[in-house]
Amino acid sequence: MSDDRSERLRQRRKESQKKAQEGDESEAAKQSKTDNLDETSKPSKLDKPSEKNKSTESVKEEQVGTYMYLPKSQKKDLERVYNILKAEYEYEFDEEFEKNRSFYPLVVKYGLDSLDGLDASEIQDRLDGLDGLDS
Repeated sequence: MSDDRSERLRQRRKESQKKAQEGDESEAAKQSKTDNLDETSKPSKLDKPSEKNKSTESVKEEQVGTYMYLPKSQKKDLERVYNILKAEYEYEFDEEFEKNRSFYPLVVKYGLDSLDGLDASEIQDRLDGLDGLDS
């Protein structure tokens, strides 16, 4: 009896592997069809100014999630600055200004630039300037 059971399990495993391969081949065929589209039938990324810098991937697929805790006042300031810059940018360029794709990387980049080259006492001075932001 155990031989029958093992044979059935082997057969199921083979069938599962075969289905998985067929699924992979089907996906590859779909991708191949998509890749072979005539370039003129594809929409141009420059059709609209708002799509000029837009990625087709979601921000979660192209960037790394980073979580932090901020004092309420800093969070409020961050939101205020974002809303101001978003309004100005979108008005000027008629293009979406996304918080996670554009704003947060700008804040971190230019924040890091302003900290670059500080010595320990300058860091302490800046930390002392953060006292009282907890409210």
